[in-house]
Amino acid sequence: MLRAVAGEGRTLPSLDFVAEAEQCPACGGRLRVHKTRRRQVVTLAHGPLEIREILKRCQQDGCPPVGSTALAQLVKPGQKYGYDLIVQVGLARYLAGRQRQEIRQMLWEEHGMELSAGSVSALCDRFLRYLEALHVARASRLREGLEGGYPLHLDATCERGKGGLFVCIDGWRNWVLWAARVPSESGVNLAPVVDRTVGLFGQPVATVRDMGEGCAGAVQTLREAGIPDLVCHYHFLAAVGKCLFALLHDKLRSMMRLTRCRSDMQTLLRDLRKYSALTKTQGRFGEGTVRDALKALVLWVLEGDGHSDAPFPFSLPHLEFARRCRQAGQRAEPWVCRPRTEPERRALACLQRLIARFQSALGFASTVDELDSRWAAFSELRNVLRLSNAELPRGDTRSAQEHLPALELLRLQQIKEAVDQYTTDLERRVPAKAKRAKRPKSAAGIILRYLRQYGPHLFGHPAKLDEQGRVVAVVQRTNNVAEHFFGRQKQQLRRRVGRGQLGRDLEKQPAQVALVANLRDAEYVRRLAGSLDQLPAAFANLDQETPAELPELVRDHRDSQLQRVVSQLLEDPGRPPPGPCQDKLSPHPQLRAPCAEQVDASTLELQDAVREAIRARATPLIAQKTQASPPTRDPRLPPPGSVLERWYGGRAHRVDVLEDGFRWRGITCSTPSEVVGAITGTSGKGFAFFGLTLPWPERAARLRGRRINRSTLIDLPVATEF
Repeated sequence: MLRAVAGEGRTLPSLDFVAEAEQCPACGGRLRVHKTRRRQVVTLAHGPLEIREILKRCQQDGCPPVGSTALAQLVKPGQKYGYDLIVQVGLARYLAGRQRQEIRQMLWEEHGMELSAGSVSALCDRFLRYLEALHVARASRLREGLEGGYPLHLDATCERGKGGLFVCIDGWRNWVLWAARVPSESGVNLAPVVDRTVGLFGQPVATVRDMGEGCAGAVQTLREAGIPDLVCHYHFLAAVGKCLFALLHDKLRSMMRLTRCRSDMQTLLRDLRKYSALTKTQGRFGEGTVRDALKALVLWVLEGDGHSDAPFPFSLPHLEFARRCRQAGQRAEPWVCRPRTEPERRALACLQRLIARFQSALGFASTVDELDSRWAAFSELRNVLRLSNAELPRGDTRSAQEHLPALELLRLQQIKEAVDQYTTDLERRVPAKAKRAKRPKSAAGIILRYLRQYGPHLFGHPAKLDEQGRVVAVVQRTNNVAEHFFGRQKQQLRRRVGRGQLGRDLEKQPAQVALVANLRDAEYVRRLAGSLDQLPAAFANLDQETPAELPELVRDHRDSQLQRVVSQLLEDPGRPPPGPCQDKLSPHPQLRAPCAEQVDASTLELQDAVREAIRARATPLIAQKTQASPPTRDPRLPPPGSVLERWYGGRAHRVDVLEDGFRWRGITCSTPSEVVGAITGTSGKGFAFFGLTLPWPERAARLRGRRINRSTLIDLPVATEF
């Protein structure tokens, strides 16, 4: 039944929910009306309303009362917000990438519902916790969808050594099977995540990973079980390239910085842009005209053809700059035709001097020649592996060729044969002494060492066959599934928080956000809940099936406990920091039960004690409690009766200072921090918020009728004496 009740200045609709059961689920007895319970809830379908739930109970002692099943499908017992609102806010936040203010505006415009930013954050957290619990509860259904096995792609992203996110992804369906926060990319931290994934979804057909020791240690158990352990071809080539080019490329960059040739060329181009090709202009190189061809020549030396380069080491930008410097003189003749104006001759002479300064650096010629030879060897290895720019993690996927699974399997076999032949050729070219060296110096020796170490992990990609024996899927030879996933996650996070630098945000983002990406797949949603519209009902059924607590979100970094201690010390320097005994995780002391002799002795002592003796024992304790000194008042607080007026959130907040606390809008708080929490909705430093940073005797002489800081005004009582 729908009624209307008045609450907080507005009329709320009211709904009655009567327990549907007629018999007690515990004993089978007849149920009768037990009591009525009221509470206010907010749902997406009905908005704010008051709920009156009529509970039933049988006559047997010990049987709990029975509530309404329809109400349990609408909102969780003891909670205010309904399941449909949780799902709506969670999908808008993590699937649509909306910011909290946008979600609040959407709820107000579409449903006339006003939620605070803190409530939106709380609903987002509950959505993630429900999604993880539902993902685990429906693991058996999801496992049936992985018929034919799955390739396990592993990757982690860490920001500046502060820990990061480790994900396990199905490479054929792009499902995130499991994700967890890890303090570092070590095998000890990654192995439990892999074991959890295998426990939920079974053993994979293969693992695809990078060349880090952490991932290698995490899949050691699977490797010992005979599951192919594959190394990403991109990471293999990147590791070979870094070993070949890192030192020499850094040396060439140091030459550029010392000679300042590149920065001076940028200044030269900026000065040439001031000249016109038609009218005479007075500039750095005198009065005259400068054709655009000369400006284009300097720009070409600086940036090349303008196309974006592949990531290092698949392109060497400093080596390309040195090559263009060598070719600048040859390009100048056909590009800047004679006769030349006086500014053009001077500008060309300046360009030649800058190039000569760069080329005269110590070791320039030998460094460039060695980089050229190693680049040729690296290009040869890359051609053997047939890794195009489109197959790189940040490559242009629009130019990637989509091979049929059968053709891709044949292509991998051909690449393996080419790599085996290339390895045999290197065995003949590299001397025996270089083969035994731990750190070979030649390019061929370095490539051979990597092929010997990681060659067994480069090939052996399993294929998935249908009932007719046709190839329908092949394990990818790169880990781009995980790389592209992290790229999309960063784009969505940047959209949600509205910031470009995401180091802190990535560190604080819960791991359960990775599971939300699965909701874009129709098959995953069908097996998880049926559809997105049925997701609220799935959350409700989850609470009824497993009434245990939902998993906690892990978002704090490893120094969160110390940061709380720092905040307490800054808030109240005189208060000692919490010790080990105050830790909520510390075990409580266990008291042993008294033996029979101790019980008998205590009984006899009580029987023999007279009333006067008992009074004599209790009197000192009562007197001690009476004479105990009252708690001292913080010296920074103004006298009782003062009023603090703080401007915050576009309005003035008046706080009355009491003898033992504060009063704000009828709410009594014991500390300034509680007042700040009530005003702002977040924790903060109460004394700093109100400008009470000095002892009151030092500040009182100059505060009558003045402001404490820019936003706080204090109104002192009339009887105050300074």
